[in-house]
Amino acid sequence: MLSMTDGKNTKPNLIMMYISLSTFVKRDIEILHDDFQIINYRFDTSKKWKLTVAFVKQFFFLLKNRQKNTVIVTQSAGYLSFLPAVFQLFTKIPLVIIAIGTDCIKMPEIQYGAHTKWPLSWFTNYSFKHAKLLVPVHKTLVYQEYRYFPIQFPKQGIKAFLPHLKTPVIEVVNGFDWEKWNIRDEGRVPLSFISVSTSLQKTGYFLKGIDLILAMAKRFPDYTFTIVGKVYVPEKVPQNVSFIPHVSPERLMQLFNQHQFYLQLSISEGFPNTLCESMLCGCIPIGSNVASIPEIIGDSGYILTQRDETELERIFQKLAETHLKPEDMRKRIVENFPLIKRKTELLQAIRSVI
Repeated sequence: MLSMTDGKNTKPNLIMMYISLSTFVKRDIEILHDDFQIINYRFDTSKKWKLTVAFVKQFFFLLKNRQKNTVIVTQSAGYLSFLPAVFQLFTKIPLVIIAIGTDCIKMPEIQYGAHTKWPLSWFTNYSFKHAKLLVPVHKTLVYQEYRYFPIQFPKQGIKAFLPHLKTPVIEVVNGFDWEKWNIRDEGRVPLSFISVSTSLQKTGYFLKGIDLILAMAKRFPDYTFTIVGKVYVPEKVPQNVSFIPHVSPERLMQLFNQHQFYLQLSISEGFPNTLCESMLCGCIPIGSNVASIPEIIGDSGYILTQRDETELERIFQKLAETHLKPEDMRKRIVENFPLIKRKTELLQAIRSVI
C-alpha cells in the first residue's frame, strides 16, 4: 500500500483498490492523480488461504481511512469490493466499481467468470447492488446476447444476473496513449502474427484462443506466429510458433512493429488493451465476435463471427492480399479511443457520486 502526495492534501481522497497492479490499473491511477489524492490498496488473493487475512486487513484499513471527502474505486467486483460496499452503508463513503470483464461473465463450460463460482458470485452481486455507481469498460458487460461460442447462458452481463439492478451505470471505455504506442521502422515481416496472453491454466488455453492460433500455425506452415506471455500448452507446438514469456512495454512495442497481424481470438473479453496497443503500432487485427472487439476493430481488420477453425482458415486465406495499411489501424484507435476521452469521462463519473 502506498499513497501519492504532493504537498498539502487539498484534493478529495480516492482509494484505488485492486487485486494486482496491472497496466490498466496504473493507467487509471495516472489519469486520476491530478484531481484526487490517491491511496493505492492491493487486496491480496494470490493464494486461497490469504482470503481471510485479506478481509481482516481491508477491514482495519477501511476503519483507518474513513475520512470525509473520500471515494473508493475498485477495479472489478468480487471479494475486494464487498467490505467497501458494506462500509458505504455506515460511512457514506461512495463506492465506484469499474467492471472489467470476468466479474460480468458466467461460462461454466470453461469454468470462467465470477458468476460460475460460489460464494464469489454472491459477493460480486452484493457489491453491484450496493455500490454507488458502476463504470463498465464496455456496454456489453452490462448486457449482451452472446453468439460466438455455444454456452449454457447466452444472456451475459451484470443485468443478465441482476435484472432488477437499481445501481446507476455509466459506460467509460478504455483509452490509450497514442504518443507512447506508435509505428516504427522495425522491419515488419509479411504474414507474421502476434498475440499477447497470460493463461497458465487449461481454461486460459481455450479462453484466449491459443488452440486456434496453434491450429492455424499447423495449416499455414509458411506463416510465423509469436505468443507473448506465459501460457499453458497441452499439445506439440509447430516449429513456426515462438513463445516469449515476458517483455517490457518497450520490447512489446518493438514486437508489434515487427509483425503484420495481431490475433485476439478470445471467448470472452472486456475491453482488451493489447489489441488497441497493437493497432496503434500498425498491426492489422483479427478478432473474435466478442464484447467490445468488433467495435474496436470496426472496418480496420477481420472479425471471426463464430469460434470455428474453418471460418478462421478462410480469413487467413485472404490475408496475403490484404489492402489494409498500418496507418489505418493506428488512426482507428487515435480517433475513437484516446486516453483523454477516458480521463474526462471517468473523472465526470467519479465526481458525480462525491
